[in-house]
Amino acid sequence: MNRSINVLPVVLCLFATSFLRADEPAEVDSNRFQQAHSRTFRAFDSQTERTWEKPFFFVQLADPQYGMFTGNEGLDQEKALVNQAVKHINRLQPKFVIVCGDLTNATPAQARYEAQVSQYQQDFSKIDPGIPLVCVCGNHDIGNRPTAESIARYTEHFGDDYFSFWVGGVFNVVLNSSLLKDPSGVPERLQQQQNWLEQQLQHSRVKEAKHIFVFLHHPLFLEQEDEPDQYFNIPLERRTPLLALLKAANVRAIFAGHYHRNAYGRAGEMEMITTGPVGRPLGKDPSGLRIVQVEETQIQHAYHSLDSVPDTID
Repeated sequence: MNRSINVLPVVLCLFATSFLRADEPAEVDSNRFQQAHSRTFRAFDSQTERTWEKPFFFVQLADPQYGMFTGNEGLDQEKALVNQAVKHINRLQPKFVIVCGDLTNATPAQARYEAQVSQYQQDFSKIDPGIPLVCVCGNHDIGNRPTAESIARYTEHFGDDYFSFWVGGVFNVVLNSSLLKDPSGVPERLQQQQNWLEQQLQHSRVKEAKHIFVFLHHPLFLEQEDEPDQYFNIPLERRTPLLALLKAANVRAIFAGHYHRNAYGRAGEMEMITTGPVGRPLGKDPSGLRIVQVEETQIQHAYHSLDSVPDTID
């Protein structure tokens, strides 16, 4: 019997297997995208994080919107921009990262939604595991007229659509702004969010926070709190009473996206900060991110293009 073996096919097979493994996408930790649960964010311990210790900074992104560049035909440009942002984040080591909505371009009702969610999770999984990643739902994530079904699809992938959490003595609220924009599909959900928000802001411990921040996708307004209704803001019918509630609670700043460029305004002492996109820009502001430095009595923030992010933060 001829016991000789042709090893060439075996070698080629092993080489091919090794090559494919090197090119496999990053492993997705699904638990990382389910930290928003039971109306809180589990990556932060609410007991220890209520206490102020020292200044910190966080990074805000908005509108990666996978698929927007090509009308849902490809994801390469969004992937490249997000990977560039992730490298900056891993170098800077912020306290946390928050993405203010429109994670995908396709809505849950569209065919390419799951593929875009998968790419989003693969790319954002590259953020250092020690840096909590907070996701906020936008109108593309649950539709311009959200339904119980579209919200359920979002929460299946990213956890709660609204919640709160403490970080370093600061109280943070995440809202589902699509309910504020058009609640007609699920009016009861808007009322539930409103009742929850009022309870949160009236809590005695919240009144002791060094700052209160609100994060959502749609800006309540772009420049003036009483500006006319338009696509990029919340209708006055729901904007005006919400602003009154937030002012009464001494909210320090509201952070949003949706506009795909930067905008700034004030409602009394409260800042309305609209951040440009990490994905496709719609104005003169390039793709970028915002760095927010939190001090005991004030905050500072600046938007940086992805080509001009500082090397370190003092």
